Amino acid sequence: MQDIDLSRKYFYEFFSKAFNFIDENEFKIWHEQVLVLAQSPLDDSLRSDFEKLSSCDFVSFKEEQNAVFFDFSYVNVPISASFYDEGRDDGKMKLQACEIIRKTKFRKKEDCRQSEDEFGFLFAFIASIIEHDLKVTQQLFRFVINPVIDEFIEKLQIHKNSNFYICIANIMKVFFTNERAYLEVQAPIKKEGKSIADEALQRLPYEPRLPTKFSKTNIEELSKL
Repeated sequence: MQDIDLSRKYFYEFFSKAFNFIDENEFKIWHEQVLVLAQSPLDDSLRSDFEKLSSCDFVSFKEEQNAVFFDFSYVNVPISASFYDEGRDDGKMKLQACEIIRKTKFRKKEDCRQSEDEFGFLFAFIASIIEHDLKVTQQLFRFVINPVIDEFIEKLQIHKNSNFYICIANIMKVFFTNERAYLEVQAPIKKEGKSIADEALQRLPYEPRLPTKFSKTNIEELSKL
């Protein structure tokens, strides 16, 4: 049991860094995690995904991260549980996450800009408490992550700029299937037609919304429109 929880901790840390805005030093740590986790890839089908991630460098990773999550030229992959639940950020999933987190002694730092229901934050938080508070871990997964994680993974897999993130999504798909089995949580029933998130984004997958390409790092360019 302890070995399983330690393995889960490593995977949650690995996922959290992939969805946080990281610098080169943090990337090196993340890349080392890739090499370690590649030795026990959960499933043989993931070996090629780990091999691809092992070959990526910081510049390529950051460019793709910007293109998938922050590039204003295309509809990005939403990174909060609330968006998949209600079609907007800062919804009831955030309230749910905050309520569960308050049951622990841990609190978000004042300078942290992440919402409590952003996947990068959730994964990092779970990694930090997984060996100390299994009940809170289970509640965060059951009530905040489980209802929306499948669509998040799917969005990563189909985004036109995904390359390395397809690999991360494939690993997540297997991991969270195992997580559901381990925590005895059922996957939500997938609804037919457009999801709430897709309705909110008002697009077919990844149609351009702006006439030219912008990046998060050049946000001042928007003033030229």
